[in-house]
Amino acid sequence: MKLFWKLIIIFIVTGLILSTIGLVTGASRTLYWNRTGVIISSGEISHITSWDIGPIEDIYIDAGFSDVEFVISNHFGVELYSENAQWEWRTSDVLEITQKRNTVTQILSFDFTPVQRSYVKVYLPENAELGVVDVKTNSGNIMLGGFKADTVNIKSSFGDVDLNGITSSHLNVDLNSGRLSVVFINTGTFVYSNNFGDAIFKSVSADTFRANNNSGNLKLIYCTFGDTGITSRFGDITGNDFISSKTNINSNSGSVDLSGTLSGETVIHTGFGNTILTTSLEKELYSYDISVRFGNITFDSEYSGDRSSLSSGSILENHLKLSSSSGDINVNFK
Repeated sequence: MKLFWKLIIIFIVTGLILSTIGLVTGASRTLYWNRTGVIISSGEISHITSWDIGPIEDIYIDAGFSDVEFVISNHFGVELYSENAQWEWRTSDVLEITQKRNTVTQILSFDFTPVQRSYVKVYLPENAELGVVDVKTNSGNIMLGGFKADTVNIKSSFGDVDLNGITSSHLNVDLNSGRLSVVFINTGTFVYSNNFGDAIFKSVSADTFRANNNSGNLKLIYCTFGDTGITSRFGDITGNDFISSKTNINSNSGSVDLSGTLSGETVIHTGFGNTILTTSLEKELYSYDISVRFGNITFDSEYSGDRSSLSSGSILENHLKLSSSSGDINVNFK
């Protein structure tokens, strides 16, 4: 029992000390309790709505620690909410939104739920035609869709990104840590990079596709690319009903499993991992150079035995150049 009261006293004293630190560093005298712990903050709630926005051509959002969502509506509008930060925003034909520095101090945390609950919602008509859409968050989820734009730039340090129903000339996604989901996208150039996180692309069409993934799996489903370039350090790469006119994939550690129509030159190298390639084109339409250092080769269901390389000799328009430092290579023709 004495131990219990000692812990209570330690808890109270610790709270008072940290409260003092919070006040000295600029927080107001607002102290409250929520499901994350004991909080001291500015206590200001900022909730802004505006439905009187005219047609918008460009959108620039720096959301800080907030989620960003585009909502399909019958008008242009904006809604901003934050418990512990303020917003700076302006609009004419360009909408600019910036979250000012958060002023919250957490005295004692019981879980990892963020203290602030803030968001940016942009309302726009379906298939609105925009010029530039530029969205950045430090820590927050991004959900965009239902519009056309010349250029779409997305950058997030921590948070998931969901893109659905976007037509653009250029689409750039730069993530540090988070999941990416892309559905029904039609773009000229798609450039994607991520340090930590899985990515799934479904029904995506691009003239040029570039992906640089440090750690995470990458899935391509019903995707059609003119020129495909993928670099992966750690993670598997899979493609179903995948169509590409030119393909270059370099995987340091992870398997590559592609099924679809692979025309033009297809270059795939794995450091550590198997390669399975299933193409809808006939075997006679391909030339090939296949080599493994440690692994086996199976070509059109025929096992190569102890051979570490296979070559057709001549080079045709559709050429397979497959290699692996440590892994099996299996090529199938439907």
